[in-house]
Amino acid sequence: MPGAPARADTFEQVLHLVAEKHPRLVASRQLTRAGRADVRAARSSYRPQLGVQTDLGWAGRTASSDSGIALAPEVSVSQLVFDGGRTAAEIQRRRVRVDLLGVQEQAVLAQLSVQLAKAWIDHARAEQLVAISEQQVAALGMLATLVKDIASFDRGRASDVVMVDSRLQQAETTLETRRIALVEARARVREIAALPVEPEGSVADLSGALPPSAEACRGIAASSPAVQIADLEAAESEQAVRGTRNWWMPQLAVEGARTSERTADGRTNLLNGFAVRLRASALPFDSGGGRARHESAKAAFDAARSNAELIRTSLADQAARLWTFQAQRRERLSALEGIVGKSDEARDIVFEQFRIGRRSILDVLAYDLERFNSRAQLVNERHDIATTQYELLGILGRVYPALWPEAVAL
Repeated sequence: MPGAPARADTFEQVLHLVAEKHPRLVASRQLTRAGRADVRAARSSYRPQLGVQTDLGWAGRTASSDSGIALAPEVSVSQLVFDGGRTAAEIQRRRVRVDLLGVQEQAVLAQLSVQLAKAWIDHARAEQLVAISEQQVAALGMLATLVKDIASFDRGRASDVVMVDSRLQQAETTLETRRIALVEARARVREIAALPVEPEGSVADLSGALPPSAEACRGIAASSPAVQIADLEAAESEQAVRGTRNWWMPQLAVEGARTSERTADGRTNLLNGFAVRLRASALPFDSGGGRARHESAKAAFDAARSNAELIRTSLADQAARLWTFQAQRRERLSALEGIVGKSDEARDIVFEQFRIGRRSILDVLAYDLERFNSRAQLVNERHDIATTQYELLGILGRVYPALWPEAVAL
């Protein structure tokens, strides 16, 4: 986006900026604006039309006029009376289209919210994993110093130095890999937000905004943006069917015109006459084009209804599955937290036993690895749960409203 870099460190700040300025949302709003203009354009067919036409050319001799160049302007006012319901159907179709574009704005915001949340969660995960790797490298560095001191007066422990150094090098490699992942996650956040932001912290905890049960998710899914879009697409197709149904009926309009007259001696009297007429136009035979367009509209309507039913069913099942998945994983958190505490205690015990010669360096390294692996597992589990919760609220279209309950969805 043009202009100076906008720095917004927290997830809520960045999401608020995205809702205001993201190019995809700006484009969606402009499409809605265009749709409203299309409705006004369709309504104009029901209003009086003022037209001016002029015939300029050469006319041959007739019984009432001589030959010569003639200029015959006419000013007319026309009012549509009947067209078989085609104009009414088109106006309604465009109204439904405006509603559809409005819901699509909500869908774009929901999609961007989930994408930004997932990228932000990955960034927070990468930060915490880097911190764990740094702790592991520091712990192994202290262990390596201790083992070298022991090996300096106990030459039989020289192999311990090699094993600790090997494990330290592995930890340093893992740390560098996680730092690269952190940089990539930061770039991903900026790419989605379309803003040069610097992510800080994790996303807001929205567990309190989740539906109370899987069945509640099924009910809420029926009003999600995806289902609304599918229903509105079907409604739009239905109006298209109405608009093509009476393709063979005539179009009738009442006209009042101010006309010009060419006299017998070749003179032209401009706008000296007045006429009121009923203008009718019909196309009773069009080589099957009208009927084919009607059949095409009906097929599109049937397809849209089938698609809406599929989306309604699949989205309800997906919402229930995500709710169940995150609930089951939340139940594991307390157990994982307990494992982290126990692994710290076990490592400390084994380390003390190693110092007095009752444990080998392999035992210390194994328990040390288990300790940091359990911490990483807990971090991954917490962020996986947050990702699932945001994905659930995203398909329900509730991420932005959950963060700002007072805000009206776009």
